[in-house]
Amino acid sequence: MYEFNEQTRALADVVQRLTDEFQMPLEARKLRGETIGRADLAPGVEAARKVGLWDLNRPQELGGPDLSVVDRMAITETAFRCLVPLRPGGSALPPLYSLEGEQKARYLDPIVAGEIGYCFAQTEPHGGADPAGAIRTMATKVDGGWKINGTKVFISSFDNARICFVLASLDREKKAGGIAMFAVERDNPGLIPRRIPMLGDFVTHELIFDECFVDELAMISPAGKGFKGAQQTLSAARLNVGARAIGIAQRAYEMMVENAQRREVFGKRLADLQETQSKVVDSWVEIQQNRLMLYAAAEKADRGHDIRIECGMVKMLATEMCARVLDRAIQVFGAAGCALDNPLAHWYDHQRMARIYEGPTEVHKYRVLARQLLA
Repeated sequence: MYEFNEQTRALADVVQRLTDEFQMPLEARKLRGETIGRADLAPGVEAARKVGLWDLNRPQELGGPDLSVVDRMAITETAFRCLVPLRPGGSALPPLYSLEGEQKARYLDPIVAGEIGYCFAQTEPHGGADPAGAIRTMATKVDGGWKINGTKVFISSFDNARICFVLASLDREKKAGGIAMFAVERDNPGLIPRRIPMLGDFVTHELIFDECFVDELAMISPAGKGFKGAQQTLSAARLNVGARAIGIAQRAYEMMVENAQRREVFGKRLADLQETQSKVVDSWVEIQQNRLMLYAAAEKADRGHDIRIECGMVKMLATEMCARVLDRAIQVFGAAGCALDNPLAHWYDHQRMARIYEGPTEVHKYRVLARQLLA
């Protein structure tokens, strides 16, 4: 099965040590019904920063950490074995690393310093899975800047954001070629948010832009480059979503095995029943298959190749696999697997959405992979 090299193994060990020290106690509190806030997460984030786990998205040629894509995926997979995962801070959207001068000082520097949070707004009510065709939010040139009008929906991280990076069209007939990216301050009077509670205790927002004025510096990526920058962001996110799913599935598998070995029914251990053995073996095989696929894609990226197709494949298959492993693990646990003092119940709730965000399974299968294979 896939094995890390010495550097990657050392990084994963550091993340596991930080997780055991800072995050597992938070998991226990969450399972007792406590709410975990930013202040609770801060010690783990700061500890990660002290050992160099900070601003992991910055390209190495721009001063970023000397980490391969394999390293980054190992960090994510290890962190997400915990219900309250370690999330190193200081990372920005890929297009922001190209900013210079006043734009860089306004947007990139405070994000990298950990002073402000941000969110990314692409999805619209008319169809998030087809952003190039569905984006109806318009940006119109006016004296001194731009006015944005439109609606975004199911936007995550808005609660902790000071800046919202928004995709808007300058010319809808050009589709992707007419899309630009803008920065909108949270307190802009033309930005009207509405909370949308979701599965798994998540909260997203609908964002209404009503004659929302932004100045010239707020254009992060001009028409034609805005959509490309967004896809760079989403490709990286898709690989990360796959790594998260594998980490969650691995922990669920380990919990399933432990429970099967100690629980008895009708005078036998669950582990001695073929049906349980089938669940365990199927889960182990699927996790190994997906892990091999994830790190093959990461290694290809490290060699400088385009992995957009692989990102979609990893995201699609790993999230579907994780859902199956969680379902099997809950079945082995019985009612205890559905109780909210068990991480399996929380992950089952969370991971249903993972098969939709960053592109639903059907889009990756038919719009990305099938189109590529049959071109």
